[in-house]
Amino acid sequence: MHAFMAEIFQFPLLLIELATGAMGFSSSTFSKVATSPATHAAALIIAFLAGMSEMLGQSVILVVNRVALYRFIASLFFTGATYVLTALIWAGAALAVAPFTQVEGLSLADAAGVISIVSLAFAPRLFGVFSIAPYFGVALGNFLEAWAMTLAIYGLMVAYDLPLGAAAFCGTAGWVVSYFSRSFFGHAMAKPLSKLRILVSGTPLDRTPQQIIDDFMHDLHQEKKS
Repeated sequence: MHAFMAEIFQFPLLLIELATGAMGFSSSTFSKVATSPATHAAALIIAFLAGMSEMLGQSVILVVNRVALYRFIASLFFTGATYVLTALIWAGAALAVAPFTQVEGLSLADAAGVISIVSLAFAPRLFGVFSIAPYFGVALGNFLEAWAMTLAIYGLMVAYDLPLGAAAFCGTAGWVVSYFSRSFFGHAMAKPLSKLRILVSGTPLDRTPQQIIDDFMHDLHQEKKS
């Protein structure tokens, strides 16, 4: 019982250790998640939490629409799950293009490690909650995305001793595939996804926090005029 409780309390510390190590470009951290099965689940949870943080950054939309608490929580889990799916697609694409680099280092046997590295690279997105900030929220989101991609490339390089060019090719190709997969399925399944989003959150979430703030300021200005 005591050992079980100790593991429960140690797990959050492991998440913090891995996330801070990744953001600090710690080679030992990426090597650890690539080789230690005990850290694979933690890496996936970091990606999941990054998605939840992103949704918290959009929470003003839910608050304005007076979304029920259970729908708010469901929205957090829904977005977290999409981040995990994105990490899986990214890692799968990186493995798929690895043979084109003509260097040894990555194979299907490394799938769990590569998924963990890419998931851990989402650590900067834990700051996605600040995307609510007006005017520089979009720029912050782009910066965090670039940071995550850089970490994925770095992690592949140090964990599997890949040349920088090979790691960059695999990491970038994986990101491109995941990006276009999201865009393609977002357009191809726009209606089903919109219905699912409304089912989960109770709102289409079709306005950004910046748009809501701008609309609020416009209405306030109109009230002052009248």
